[in-house]
Order: sequence, then structure tokens, then C-alpha cells
Amino acid sequence: MNKKTTVIALLSSVFLMLAMVLVNLVVTATQHHKTVWATSTSKSAYENISIKTKEASEKRYQIALQYPIFKQASLNKKIEQYTKKKETDFLQKLEQVDAKKLKRQPASLRLTFELILSGNGVYSVLFRDETYINAEKNDIYYESFIVDMKKGRLAKASDLFIDPQKASTALHIPVPISEAGLYVKNSQVIFFTKDNKHEASMPFRRAAPFLKKEWRDQLAAGLAAEEIPAGKGLKKIALTFDDGPNPKSTAAILATLKKHDAKATFFMLGSRVEQYPELVDQVVQEGHEIGNHSFSHRNLAKLDPREVKKEIDQTALAVEAAAGVSPLTVRPPYGATNATVNEIIGAKPMLWTVDTMDWKSHNPKSICGIVKKEARDGSIVLMHDIHQTTAQSLDEIVTYLQKEGYELVTVSEL
Repeated sequence: MNKKTTVIALLSSVFLMLAMVLVNLVVTATQHHKTVWATSTSKSAYENISIKTKEASEKRYQIALQYPIFKQASLNKKIEQYTKKKETDFLQKLEQVDAKKLKRQPASLRLTFELILSGNGVYSVLFRDETYINAEKNDIYYESFIVDMKKGRLAKASDLFIDPQKASTALHIPVPISEAGLYVKNSQVIFFTKDNKHEASMPFRRAAPFLKKEWRDQLAAGLAAEEIPAGKGLKKIALTFDDGPNPKSTAAILATLKKHDAKATFFMLGSRVEQYPELVDQVVQEGHEIGNHSFSHRNLAKLDPREVKKEIDQTALAVEAAAGVSPLTVRPPYGATNATVNEIIGAKPMLWTVDTMDWKSHNPKSICGIVKKEARDGSIVLMHDIHQTTAQSLDEIVTYLQKEGYELVTVSEL
């Protein structure tokens, strides 16, 4: 019995010693990896935004993090989560590196940012991440967020778009928007890759239809009115097509426009958009503009406000679902409008200055004759892409206009 008691006591002592050693190792490891920060805050050039700087200098590494601090705690939490992940990822990479090498040449992480006023209470935050692990692992990466201070929102590039994939191809972005960074500066939208080796920029008005309404409105509200370049001695004219799409005649019109590298605007009916979504998407992907022509071609001036809004909103939703783009211009059926309709539309309706009467004559020669006679710099030509005779007239019309020095553009480019 005494032997048994002695053995138990001995084993207990051994386990106690092992436990103490283990605790000591854990404490040592924790102390080894604990980062001591020096933190400071300074004012930025913008009201209600500060700059926070955190710096740490250890034997194996140096870290310097700089990021914006906003009034909204929800925004700061997201920014802090982003910077914390940067720190964690960096320290995890160091675990794969020989400690002796790090003592000879410490690794470093430097995170800085640029703040760009991009709209009404909206800022682009452009981060630059410089990470040095060793001579073989020395990288610079760029990332961005769009911050809406008024609503406390923070978004990546893909969060801004109705359909990022469709927008990527239609806008010819060098990489998918889901993988790109984005910032808005001087009425330009700039896309970039993380290594910043590929960049694409375009006027805000070009990207605007692809943006979700809540972001489009906030960004547009703070931008200066864009000046559209006049071109090098070119006159401009906008061909517009109402009442489509139509699988036969619209497809033929698109083929002719593509042949001549010409652009046009298609004022579509929501009811037909729902029938032919692939054709709607093709219109957008080939660089043309889509306008809103109501859902069912009713006279909006004779409807009550709720019905008018329904006609416009249903069409907008149908176009967004089909092509990932919002129809920002509206042409009421028959050109019929009044103060109530205009208020619901939110802008002056897009009418026309040249009526080809194609719906009446169904005669390609007559249609061409009217365009040749009445075309002027800045003209908006009314046609209908539901008529095959209109499609048949188009090649001659476009050929004539281009020979006369006209650039064929969308209505938003006039």
C-alpha cells in the first residue's frame, strides 16, 4: 500500500512539473509574439475625418499602419477589421521564415492611404500595402473602398454595381470588377488591378448606368457637371429607336451599327424587355444606350401618378435584370408628358428633333430622305426598331451621315 501511495505521489509530481513547463512555454510564446504599439491621431484635410497611425518595432519585424477614422463607429469597425487582417496575415507569413534571417534583416509592413472626395459625403479610400518579407517576397498591393459617411456604408468595387460581371464586359475593364479596385476622382471612374499594372478610366457618365441607384445618386450629387468633348471637327447626331426590342429587326439594326462602328440609343418597352432579355443584354454589351419607354406604351399624361411611376419603375427593373444597367433617360410614349410626368421621371424627357415617320411610311427610301434633309449637328432622330423597313434603311442612313462628317453617338453623349 505504501509503495502504491509513493508511486501515485511521484506521478503527481511529474505531471505537476510538466504542467508548469507547459504554462511557461505558453507564456514565453505569448510574450514573444506580443506587439507593442505606439499610436497617434491627427487631423485630415477633410472635416470629421482623422488619421490614425499605429507603429511597432520588434526584433523580427516593423509595422506601420495608417488609416482614416470617421465619426461613425460602424465605419471605423470595418476599417479596423481590415487593418487587423493585414497585420494578422503579415505575422502569419513570418512564421514560415527562419527567425535568424529575420533578426539579420527584419520584415516590414507599411500600410498608407489616400483619401479622395468622390461625391456628396462620399470618399474613395485608396490603400497602399508595402510588404517586405525577404528579397524574394517584396510586394506592393493596392486596394480601395468607397465610403458613404452620411449613411455609414463602406463598399468594395463590386458592391457598387447592379451586375458586376455584365458591367465588366460592357465597360471593357482589364480585370473582372469582382477582382478590381475602384476610385472616383475628377468626374472619372478609375479601375485598377491590385498590383496596379493595369488601369482603366472612363467618365462617370459612362459607368453611371451600371451602378446601383443608391450609389449612383450619392456619387453624382457631388460631381461637377461633366464637359463632353466636342470631338475633332466632328458633328454629332443621335439615332434613337423606340418600341423594341424585336428579335428580327433589332438584331439587324445592331449588325448594321456594328458594321459602321456607330452607337445608338434604344428606348425600350418593359413588356418586350421581359420577352427578349438576351437581346437587351446584347444591346448593352455592344456599347449602345438603353432608355426607358414605359412598360406598356400607355399615354403617361393621361395616367394618375401611381400608374406613371409603375410604368417607369417596372421597365427599369426589367432592364436591370436583363442587362445589369439602369435606363437613365426616359422617352414617354407619343412624346406625351406634363408637369406631373416630368416630376416623376426626375428629369426632362428625351424627345426628338427629326421624325422619320418610319412607323407610317414603312418605306426605306422615304425614311432615308427625311434624315438626309433634316439632319443637323446635335439632332436626335426618331425611328422604331420594330419595323423591318427601318432596319433596311439604316445602312444607307449611317453611310450618308458618316460621309457628311457626323459622329453617331448615344443621346447621353450629345
